[in-house]
Amino acid sequence: MDNLDKKIYQEINTNIEIPIMLETKIKEGLNNNKIENKKSYKSWSKIATTACATVIMTAGIVYAGTAIYEKIWKEPTETIGIVNGNITEEDLKGTMSEKEAKKQAEEIFNKFGYITEKIKTIELEKDGDSIVWHIETNNKLSVSFDAKGGKELWLFSDDILFKDIHNYRTTREEAAKTARKLCEKYGYDLSEYSNVEIGFNMDTEEESYIWYVNFSKELDNLVDRYNQIRIAFIPEINELRYFIITEGKYENNPIEITEEQAKETALKEEQKININYKIKETRAELGIAAMNTDAYARTIDYKQYCEQANIKYPDEKRIEYHTDERIRKVWKVTIEYDIPMKEIFLEDSFNMCDLGYTYYIDATTGEIIGGESPNTNIKVIYENGKLVEVN
Repeated sequence: MDNLDKKIYQEINTNIEIPIMLETKIKEGLNNNKIENKKSYKSWSKIATTACATVIMTAGIVYAGTAIYEKIWKEPTETIGIVNGNITEEDLKGTMSEKEAKKQAEEIFNKFGYITEKIKTIELEKDGDSIVWHIETNNKLSVSFDAKGGKELWLFSDDILFKDIHNYRTTREEAAKTARKLCEKYGYDLSEYSNVEIGFNMDTEEESYIWYVNFSKELDNLVDRYNQIRIAFIPEINELRYFIITEGKYENNPIEITEEQAKETALKEEQKININYKIKETRAELGIAAMNTDAYARTIDYKQYCEQANIKYPDEKRIEYHTDERIRKVWKVTIEYDIPMKEIFLEDSFNMCDLGYTYYIDATTGEIIGGESPNTNIKVIYENGKLVEVN
């Protein structure tokens, strides 16, 4: 998870009151085709095709029907301990100067109505493959933007959290309308962002006083969450908590792998881990995802993978893997374990890894190019401080 993602992640349910025991447990959790044995006639063309396919596979290329595709997965590099991105001379090519960055920051402040902001700190940072200028102001406003002139932008107003905002309310329908009006006010056209997702900061809409609206592009009937405008605001007063623009380079690769092939690949990978959990369900859906090393790290050392998911795990011992960042069409194959929720929460150390896993299977090459912990909605009920129901 990169630095900007961490900040967004911290937005999730930051103001929800939950039992201390559950809060502790959740925090600890974060982080060859067969050949028939008989004589048969084969034409020279068939033999040639088979021979070519064999050579292609060993050369890092996938043969799918009449098309040939290069494998995209690159062996990750490994680092031990948290290492901040080092900016190289190559990274610096095409980046704007500090003077230009300050000017752009001031333009952003004016656009969003922060006309009294004064720059406190300014730094050039490497975040994944991106080079960004990161600016902090005197009023707890932080702004990051693409140092090479792209449209990507991350604006966070921490100051709003120190104001009396707990009594403002709205509805889901009004939240969507307000978010659209705010985007228009700041000069952003939503005509290409057809998918809308709405969230809020408390357990129910009626209790919530911060609303989150994500506008995403859709391609081939798939939601592209790497090309988004995300906005969080306080209703009624319509002040921003954050405003984020992302523009990933989606490759729009063709679908050559079937759902069943994707499931088979994921289940074979799962056998390598040998955790002996009974599988309750395996499901798959097409989606758009960024290549990452999460599934690789999980397979290489499952124990290490789970241990360093604990926020208390020493930074100097963390093992991180790095590979190319590519956004592709994938099969998201989710393997859900058959473990009673109540047993998980009654254990001394709650482990998110016990819930299951989602593999990213490249829809063109069939390679595992990443993964993530699956989204799981867990309802926990306590009475007199004791766990009575989990479902």
